[in-house]
Amino acid sequence: MKPFAFLSDFDGTLSERDFYHLMIDKFFPEWGHQFYRDWKKTKKIDVEFLNTIFGRLNLTEEQLLEEIRNIPLTPGAIDFIHEVQAHGGDFFIVSAGTSWYIERLMKALDLPNVTVISMPAVHENGVLRIVPDTANPFYSEIFGLDKRKVLEDIRQRYRTVLFAGDSEPDLEAGKAADIVFARGELRELLTRDGVHHVPVNNYHEISDYLKEQGWPE
Repeated sequence: MKPFAFLSDFDGTLSERDFYHLMIDKFFPEWGHQFYRDWKKTKKIDVEFLNTIFGRLNLTEEQLLEEIRNIPLTPGAIDFIHEVQAHGGDFFIVSAGTSWYIERLMKALDLPNVTVISMPAVHENGVLRIVPDTANPFYSEIFGLDKRKVLEDIRQRYRTVLFAGDSEPDLEAGKAADIVFARGELRELLTRDGVHHVPVNNYHEISDYLKEQGWPE
């Protein structure tokens, strides 16, 4: 077995903010923020929500790529990916968004050895549309991707599995990880469920924790 895998959520964890929030702020703040508030009152952020947001973009592929290249990453993220690999670990991005923008960003950042596990999407007529694969063994009716199933599959090949996330789609995977690093509302959810976690704001803090506690071997 390999020594360890580090699984990270993308939106709001590896990236400083969710891609859909960035698009709302830039292209339709008034409508978008109200739509978000109304949706959150009764429903979870899911594929239907994301496709409603992305469906209003009306951007060419090149324009969309420019927005993707400008996604701000959480401080320390790139250095931390290299650090994981230097310590013999593999870095995975596990996202309930879409691999369409994550893989393109990884290519732009020249990070070829990062495995992205997410949902496919198509870009046509100015619209980005997530198309979940219902036959995928990791498919989730709620979020499109069941991150806990992904983590448990990866665990079969690694002695230790670490996970970082920030929101509800990360909760079950966080519970199943050997160590979970939590940003944002994930801290509150794990605390509510009595799950030990390491609260962090960025990847510098994750790196410092692992230096102090010792990297998995």
